[in-house]
Parts: sequence; C-alpha cells; structure tokens
Amino acid sequence: MTSFFSATVGPVPAVMLVVLAVVCAVTDLWKGKIYNKVTYGAILAGFAVHFWLGGVHGLWSSLGGFAVGYFPAFLLFMLGGLGGGDVKLLAAIGAIAGAIASTETLILAFLFGAVFALCKLAWYGRLFASFGRVLRTMAGYLVPGVTKQPLVAEGQEPLTVRFGVAICVATLATLWDLRAGGLWALVAS
Repeated sequence: MTSFFSATVGPVPAVMLVVLAVVCAVTDLWKGKIYNKVTYGAILAGFAVHFWLGGVHGLWSSLGGFAVGYFPAFLLFMLGGLGGGDVKLLAAIGAIAGAIASTETLILAFLFGAVFALCKLAWYGRLFASFGRVLRTMAGYLVPGVTKQPLVAEGQEPLTVRFGVAICVATLATLWDLRAGGLWALVAS
C-alpha cells in the first residue's frame, strides 16, 4: 500500500492533505469561507504528525513547509490579492506536506487560480475588456501622460475566484505528481 504514496509525502500526511483540501474547497464554495478551526487544527496536526514520524528533524521539515506556504501568501494578503483563509490554508498544507510539496502546491495554486480567473472573466464576457484596462494601467505607470484606468469598469461588480478550490486542485495535482516521481523526474527523462 505504501507504493501508492510518494517518498516525499507519506501516507498519513497525504490523507490529511486530501481531507483538508477537499473540506476547505467545499466550505469556500458553499459559504465563501475557510474556517480557522480547520486550518489552525491542521497546522497543529501537521507539526504533531511530523514530530511523531520524524522527531525533531520532522518538526523542522514541517516548520519549513509552514514558512514556504505562509510567507508568500501573507505578502499577497497584505497587498490585497488573497484572503486570510487562503493564507492559513496554504500554511496548513505546508505544515503537513513539508517544504518540497508545499512549494509545488503554492506554484500550482497560483497557476490554477489564474486559469480559473481567466475562465470566469471569459464566462462573464469581460476578458478582453479587462486585458485592455490592465494594459492601459500598466502603460499609465510606464509612460508619462497616459492616464491609468480602474481595473474594474464603472458600475460593474468585481469578479472573485474561490481560491480554496484552486488550492485543492493544486494539492491533489502535487500529490499525484510526487507519486509519479515528480515534475523534475519527467523533465530529466
């Protein structure tokens, strides 16, 4: 049964990650929230499991993963681009998965989130208009005399993406990738 899991993320952390990611994606879609009880409990459980499985070395691995998941997401939270629940979810995934899996999950979550956002803009017919406003705003920063446009057109509500879903998909993709030998194993062959 252990061959189903990767050497990077063992069976117990992998099951914890799947449960955490799915629960948070469901609550994010359903209620628009990722609950503190779930994320704080997962962070503590990640530290405890890694300490139980690997002693002090396992705890350091868990703390490294926590840092990888937390700090980039917190920076985006401070800039207004990410919700607090998303930050805590990424930190919990890091605490459970460790630094390697947390790094891949973080990168994939941002990629999936971007794809979801582009799809939502296209669904609502705002994709090309949004690209135009972004380009005009960028030109406003770079070219003197060009006025910046607001990123959301006047009278329109801003569209949001439930990032917990992107994090869930990224977590599952990371677990699958690590089980298959990792992305770098495929690139090297």
